Amino acid sequence: MSIGNEHGRCFHCGDSLPPGKPLTVAIDGDEKPVCCIGCQAVAAMIAGADMTAFYRQRTDYAPQPTDVDQRVVDWFHDRDWVSTFTLETEQGTQLPLLVSGMSCAACTWVIEKFLLELASVRDVNINLSLGRVVITLTPGADPAKAIEELLKLGYSVRPWRTDERLEQMRTENRRDMRRLGVAGLGMMQVGMFAIGLHAGDIQGIDADMQQLLRGFSAPLTLFVLFYSGRTFFQNAWQHLRRGALIMDSSVALALLVATVASVWSTVTGGGDTYYDSVTMFVFFLLLARFIEKRLRDADLIALAQLEDGLPEFVSVLKDKQWQRTPRDQVAVGDIIRVAAGDAIAFDGEVVTGCSAVEESVFTGESVPRAIAPGDPIYAGTANREASIDYRVASHYRDSRLAALANDVERARAEKPAYLQLIDRLAARFVGFVLLAAALTFIAWMLIDPSRAVWSALAVLVVACPCALSLATPAAMAGATAWLRNHGVLVRGEFGLLAAADGSEILLDKTGTLTRTELVLDRVFLAQGAERERVLSLASALQQFSSHPAAHSFHGLETAKDVGQVEVVAGAGMQGLLNSGEELRLGSDAFCRERAPAMPAAPDQRDYWIALIRGDTWLAWIGLTEALRPGADRAVRSLQESGLHVALVSGDSDARVAAIANALAVDHRAQMTPRDKLDYLQTLQREGKTVLAVGDGLNDAPLLTAADASIAVANATALARAQADFVVTDDDLNRLPMIVQAARRARAVMRQNLVWAAGYNLLGIPFAAFGFVPPWVAALGMSLSSLLVVLNALRLRRMRV
Repeated sequence: MSIGNEHGRCFHCGDSLPPGKPLTVAIDGDEKPVCCIGCQAVAAMIAGADMTAFYRQRTDYAPQPTDVDQRVVDWFHDRDWVSTFTLETEQGTQLPLLVSGMSCAACTWVIEKFLLELASVRDVNINLSLGRVVITLTPGADPAKAIEELLKLGYSVRPWRTDERLEQMRTENRRDMRRLGVAGLGMMQVGMFAIGLHAGDIQGIDADMQQLLRGFSAPLTLFVLFYSGRTFFQNAWQHLRRGALIMDSSVALALLVATVASVWSTVTGGGDTYYDSVTMFVFFLLLARFIEKRLRDADLIALAQLEDGLPEFVSVLKDKQWQRTPRDQVAVGDIIRVAAGDAIAFDGEVVTGCSAVEESVFTGESVPRAIAPGDPIYAGTANREASIDYRVASHYRDSRLAALANDVERARAEKPAYLQLIDRLAARFVGFVLLAAALTFIAWMLIDPSRAVWSALAVLVVACPCALSLATPAAMAGATAWLRNHGVLVRGEFGLLAAADGSEILLDKTGTLTRTELVLDRVFLAQGAERERVLSLASALQQFSSHPAAHSFHGLETAKDVGQVEVVAGAGMQGLLNSGEELRLGSDAFCRERAPAMPAAPDQRDYWIALIRGDTWLAWIGLTEALRPGADRAVRSLQESGLHVALVSGDSDARVAAIANALAVDHRAQMTPRDKLDYLQTLQREGKTVLAVGDGLNDAPLLTAADASIAVANATALARAQADFVVTDDDLNRLPMIVQAARRARAVMRQNLVWAAGYNLLGIPFAAFGFVPPWVAALGMSLSSLLVVLNALRLRRMRV
């Protein structure tokens, strides 16, 4: 049954009608009452588009905010539903949430402060970049209380699900684009009127023409302010209701005071107007936040790809038949078949079959691990050689891959010390500015009330942290542009600050310092064997293999008397000589079956494969990783710049030591991604600023937690998403170049900060005493910002 005829309610939205004669809109020939001009315009648009069937078919009005909030709270009273996305840990129940509306570090502080006051909340972990809040509740606690507290703060709350976050990201992006577009168009139009007004102040302008230009500027500015800029007011009000100040508090107050004062000047015909300043401020602040959000979205997409790479359907053994089953319906203990070349969906144990799995996602190594019945395998790895069956050991959220994703989250949540300091200083600066403006207003109300508003506004304008806020970004932008022109993409401005202060640099081995392709290193021959003959036999066998080790032999001369070559999954290659003798090339165990007397591999420095003919051992062939071009020169430059260089890798100690010794650096081997993360955080607790360089998914936690991180060419999508710098070519000499550019940027940044802070400290008291009228404050603020930008432009011409 359609609705829309209830007495005393707006036909369009259902709100109560205001007193007096209501506005109306014609719907299908009848005049329907509406509560406001907005509902009237929308209803008229619907009627004009011949879409009034919408009103006939709807069964209820759109829910009001208070109704939606209570409904969300009711959802979280349902323990069975909540258990589908919570995680039980030793500390308590972890409740992952997608929280919309968080815009700055002050938001995270407010959320933590009020949630931790609840007796049922043990811990709050917030990832601002992803909009994710993980609340740890005491066992048996009702999660609805924490949800209700978040809703009171003005945030919207949903369970954390990657697909919902992606959809929210798209919706917010479309909304932000509309707001930014309106602000940009309004700024340009108001700016045109402002040119006429400013020129008139200098050359003289007729009062009627001046009033006309102000009259055109006022409605445009108000529209920009309340459409594009309302986010500042909403954020400030929601936090102010809870007794908290954020950066949007001073932004909203400055915009409001400047707009009200300008409108008052327009109405009374005296005083100054700041319409152009208001629209510019709204546009540039929205632009900065839009760019920052776009960078954050890249992180979310990369994290989502962790799970997206897993198969949606798997073959499960049920009732002695293989059935195609959705991944989320698989239970622990089920038997799954995975074909060669497919991804493994769950952690498990091999039941039947022998193959090799590529585990670079965890180890960073390109050489697959041979597996046989009884061996463990992990979600996110790839089966390379033959079909296998395995038993599911755990659900995805308890898998090794999920743990890796959690490590990335944990690393992102732990801010470097200098970021925490900036957050605290920003919050205090807001309070100081508001207090100074309030005291100025009160003082002038006692001395000369006619000057109270303008003096307080002058304080707000002169203290507007434009130059101060530009001091760091302008220097960072100059260094960023220079690095981009020299083959380095900069993803995070704070990475440059940390790179300038770096004392330690941790380098991954495989794919970072070395190439991922193996090359021939050493050959140990049996007595009487010839090197050329041995390598030609090995090449003849390996030409039929897709194993990464086979590429080392593809350019060698191939023996012509080898045939019937076949792959033995997880072991090696075998074939027959024309003489009828069997050839084997592969692992120690595979070859020792036929030649039990063969000697052991010489050492662990290389990847060794054996070659036998019949039951006779012919050779051990050692493969190794080749250093990238310029790796030794880059490492020396880093050391000469004062950085302590260390090699961290998941590979064996012998192989890592060989590379480390060649480069004369310290090393740590056989490290898991968590080991690398723990080691880095140990260095940070010792007060060291740590840079990290990597290329693989297994390096993502390390890159995320580092004070500054660098992903080299051909890095995985997640490594690039987590890194502050991305090197776009194979030249490792970009690494010392990054450090040098960052130090130059830091010097310029300090110069800018000294000037901007000095200007604010001197300008505020002059404005408070009435010596600086608002238009002079605005001019000084603009010139101060211009000086900061011009100084930063010098970085675009630097030489290193």
